[in-house]
Amino acid sequence: MESAVEAIDCSGENDLYEPLVGLRVGALFGILAVSSIGVFLPLFTYTAKLNKAYFLVRAFAGGVVLVTGFVHVLGDAIPLLSDPCLGLSTEFPWALVFTSFAAMCAFTLEWSLTQYFKHKLPSSTADSSPDELESGLDMQVLDDKQLERRRLRYVVISTTFEAGVIFHSIFIGITIGISSSADTVRSLMVALMFHQACEGLALGVTFVKAEYSVLKYCFLGLLFLVVTPVGIAIGMGVGNSYQSESKVALGFEGGFDSLSAGILIYNALVDLIVPTFGPEELPVQSWLQGLGLIFMYAGGAIMSLIAKWA
Repeated sequence: MESAVEAIDCSGENDLYEPLVGLRVGALFGILAVSSIGVFLPLFTYTAKLNKAYFLVRAFAGGVVLVTGFVHVLGDAIPLLSDPCLGLSTEFPWALVFTSFAAMCAFTLEWSLTQYFKHKLPSSTADSSPDELESGLDMQVLDDKQLERRRLRYVVISTTFEAGVIFHSIFIGITIGISSSADTVRSLMVALMFHQACEGLALGVTFVKAEYSVLKYCFLGLLFLVVTPVGIAIGMGVGNSYQSESKVALGFEGGFDSLSAGILIYNALVDLIVPTFGPEELPVQSWLQGLGLIFMYAGGAIMSLIAKWA
């Protein structure tokens, strides 16, 4: 047993960093292009007539983000935090612990924002007393209150969703920047371009539903666009000194992958799938509801295939 442990090479000295500047720059511009289309398309095209189409888009994106969290990100974190070179227990599921607490932190952020906006969230019709209704309270006022309540709900959702996406994207960018394998960079680029486009579309829809001004929409959209290129630049900057089997590298990658997974899983379920299929957003047509479920599963299936290939 001791000889097997001694045989493990944790030096990382054999890692030879390849700049791959052309490939990384291509990845950077490709990601920028698809992310721009995704996040800004709803700004110009979202109308009541396209509400059904965007219902399907959000359902599809929900499946993509959920599988990204579970398969792509958490799937990478588990072996990293179980690596003997890290010095932690190889049996204890550290990655799942960090993922669980990250999901709880995401909930805490969303709950805190909801409490912050609580004084701005008017009571719905259901919360109104019988006396208010019997006194002839204008039903249009109640409708306006419901609309404002819904808008502020999407302000909270868009904030937590973007925070999660940004946190995840910058570290995926770093991974692309530090990788010495051209095949790995290409695989990550394809996976990232696909789910960045889907996340951008879903994020753009929440911006529209939150009724942001064009200026605020563009600012938040640009913030979403720049984080991955920034991550790639950071990764390229530290690539020469990076040792993949060092404790720092394993802990950094595994820890942040675990945290990103928890946030993405929470975002997918709470901020995408549940609101999309909730009573306020769900289309009345049964066939469209069923099609939405199919799109959700299709998004997850495609992302799973990409994970298998990548």
